[in-house]
Amino acid sequence: MIRQGLLEPPKPKVKMSNLMKVLGSEATQDPTRLEMEIRSAAAEREQAHVDRNIARKLTPAERREKKERKLFDDNNTLETIVSVYRVNDLSHPQTRFKVDVNAQENRLTGCAVISEGICVVVVEGGSKSIKRYQKLMLKRINWETAVKDESQDEDDDMEEKPKNKCVLVWQGSVAKSSFHRFLVHECRTENAARKVFSDAGVGHYWDLSVNYSDEW
Repeated sequence: MIRQGLLEPPKPKVKMSNLMKVLGSEATQDPTRLEMEIRSAAAEREQAHVDRNIARKLTPAERREKKERKLFDDNNTLETIVSVYRVNDLSHPQTRFKVDVNAQENRLTGCAVISEGICVVVVEGGSKSIKRYQKLMLKRINWETAVKDESQDEDDDMEEKPKNKCVLVWQGSVAKSSFHRFLVHECRTENAARKVFSDAGVGHYWDLSVNYSDEW
């Protein structure tokens, strides 16, 4: 289009460093005028660069949407991934807080059921959120030290208990979520604990955790 005369050819990009090389003898005729033109053209190019960046800059709403896409899965995906964890002891307040808050921040549904001798944590959500939560449960939390402090009189009993740990009992995909949000339940008996899952139609999650064997 430039050869056909439809577009004006771009002006030579003259800078103070290549002034003599580009213009040659013209640079010596009126150096003051040429310097002003060169500086003006350089300022125009810089302003055009700034304007292009501003035009491409995302709005606050677009930045939030981009962050949402990065952190969470597409809401249009039909697959829901479920992870079932078994923990010996979830009595430590700090650990319980991490389990609860991280599930909510990752927009996971499910529950943490705490009973005597066994605790079961179930989370449902997208693959990215499930992956981050799995890293929390299996790597970031030191379960051996995450035990509620008891009195000195009970030190001997604490030593006899098996080491506290968390294991992934089962992970798979389901058609839809069984829970509406993430809640923590404290149950005195195993029957009450299983009822939490039975009411959601997933009583087998509790059975899997209770019957799971990994040299406990």
